[in-house]
Amino acid sequence: MKTGKLSEKIIWITGSGRGIGKAAALALAECGARVVLCARSSGEINETATEIHTIGGQVLAIPCNVSDQNQVDALVNRVKQQWGPVDILINNAGVAAFKKIVNTTVQDWDAMLDSNLKAAFLCSQAVLPDMLEKGAGHIINVVSVAGKQPYYNCGAYCASKYGLLGFTEVLRMETRKHGIMVTAFLPGATDTTLWGSANVDRTKMMTTAQVAQGLVNICASEPGCMTEQVIMRPIGGDL
Repeated sequence: MKTGKLSEKIIWITGSGRGIGKAAALALAECGARVVLCARSSGEINETATEIHTIGGQVLAIPCNVSDQNQVDALVNRVKQQWGPVDILINNAGVAAFKKIVNTTVQDWDAMLDSNLKAAFLCSQAVLPDMLEKGAGHIINVVSVAGKQPYYNCGAYCASKYGLLGFTEVLRMETRKHGIMVTAFLPGATDTTLWGSANVDRTKMMTTAQVAQGLVNICASEPGCMTEQVIMRPIGGDL
């Protein structure tokens, strides 16, 4: 395993059984970080954990619905008991449904606001007391470029991501004087299962490995040296 700035850092990545979260977990484990995986079900995070063990990494895989406060608090307490307090939180979990607003159901709306916004609030709130006590820590919110510009058929998704960007900026204002970094990471189109059966050209998208490297770079940044928003787009531009 590599040694360096991230060696032995405890990094919790939500939604880490697939896609960007999984790729980031593998890349961070390669850097020597102790990685905490979570998703609603154990199957995919256990598979990711096995891959991390194969490369000699340290990992905890904990099933957790990150929009449920009791489950979030239980996860944070378990990590503290086994390893210690979280050093870096990556709020990556998210869902999408690509529908016109007129066709968006209340269930669609609630699912996106819960997974994409409420979960980031709950997870951030759960790790903040320890970060405030240490006077150090880093919270990275995976926002998406849909948090800065509207996209057709993405009303609920954009609402959740615009909200996440606003939450991120207020969180940074409240915590920076305590030595805590808060970064908004806004990747563009990335080839993940989030797209479902949407009619899009995946060959023009970024790979999860490329986006994961962006997250690794943010995690390894020096305190006070990270830009407040990191935007990452495919070389050919948005779809």
